Amino acid sequence: MKQVGHFSEHDCRWELPVADRRRRKHVETNHRESGGLDPKHERRRSRKTDSEMTRRLAAIVLLCAAGGISLAIWVRASRPKLSAQDLLREAARDGGPLEQIFGQQAGQGYYGDALATARLATAGLPNQGYELSGYIEQLIRMRAENGDIQGAKEMAKQFTGSALTGRGHDLAMEIAKIQVDSGDLHEALATCTSPEDTSEVMEEYGSRQILNGDFDGALKTAEQVDERSAYNLFYAAGSALYQRGEQRRLHELASHMADKKRAAEFVQAARVTLSPNIEVRKFQATPCEVAVFDANSGKFAEAWTLVDQNNCPYSSFIAIKQYASDPAEAERELRKRTDKLDVSHGMAEMGHAAAKKGDIPNARRLFAAARQLCGDQDYCLDYAREMAWAWTLEGKPNAVLRWARSLPKGRERGYALLGIAQAMGHARPN
Repeated sequence: MKQVGHFSEHDCRWELPVADRRRRKHVETNHRESGGLDPKHERRRSRKTDSEMTRRLAAIVLLCAAGGISLAIWVRASRPKLSAQDLLREAARDGGPLEQIFGQQAGQGYYGDALATARLATAGLPNQGYELSGYIEQLIRMRAENGDIQGAKEMAKQFTGSALTGRGHDLAMEIAKIQVDSGDLHEALATCTSPEDTSEVMEEYGSRQILNGDFDGALKTAEQVDERSAYNLFYAAGSALYQRGEQRRLHELASHMADKKRAAEFVQAARVTLSPNIEVRKFQATPCEVAVFDANSGKFAEAWTLVDQNNCPYSSFIAIKQYASDPAEAERELRKRTDKLDVSHGMAEMGHAAAKKGDIPNARRLFAAARQLCGDQDYCLDYAREMAWAWTLEGKPNAVLRWARSLPKGRERGYALLGIAQAMGHARPN
């Protein structure tokens, strides 16, 4: 066999003759020009194409995702935000309970709206001026209780001499007492314009001390006020000692006082409240009254037996008491009763109890049952408010709003809208 080429000892490889190498190069060049590729190049090109397709698909996915997010943001931004303030205004327009709407507006800090609602509630009344002044006084108190003391003072000053004729000083003292209750005695005393005012504010401070069990502090305060305020504190301290069963502390507390005359007055005044005259009368209880006593003692089976035997009215009281310990049995027994209005009342009260426990689904169900049983009675409208309140607390205000606006009766819509606003602004309706 003819040997082609030769072995190169220099780089240890087989070399073709020059002519053969030129011919092979020419063939490879023609192959590339005709579109053919060698296998290695084809694999590299295939991998490059796959990589480009992957990048393109990823870019398309990212663009779609960004477009979806932008659309969601645009839809959310274009949707009107649900606010308690707007709902309360709508509730007033739909004939909701203006007094409750006023209370929510004032409590949530919408003071201008509350004033407008007060004017709407008193419009056309024969004694409109007197009724409006009552609303304004309540608004000023609530503003102070919300912590806006300066705003309350400015509002009191604004209406003094017009709607609040002769009430400016009394309102200033009420604001001062609110400051005391919030722990700001120094600022409360700065409101006082006379020694009598100072004694009244200090008496309020002493009363707070008694409620907190600080009898020594209260008696020290009593030494700094006028005689009338001092005796009020002495009576309050004696009553508190009696309620706590600490009557024996009377002389010990008096001995701590620096003013011995006031100490003697304290002992004398407190004895009146430490030994109250209690008149005890005996009477024969009816079976239905015994059922109430049994319920108060936790004897629910005995109570229901007496109710069944004597057809006792207002049995919802027993169910409400039982709901705390055995809600299922309480509801079962209540549903047996034939007085729909009493059953409706019991369902609503159990709904409140469920809400206080945080059991919002059951609260909503019970309010719905109360509303269905109540019928068309005017006072039953409030169950729509309570149902809307409990439902909103589940975290779906938009669904509740659609339901509320679908109600056929305007007043019922107003009550339901009020319930939504209450849930958005407060933990529980007032």
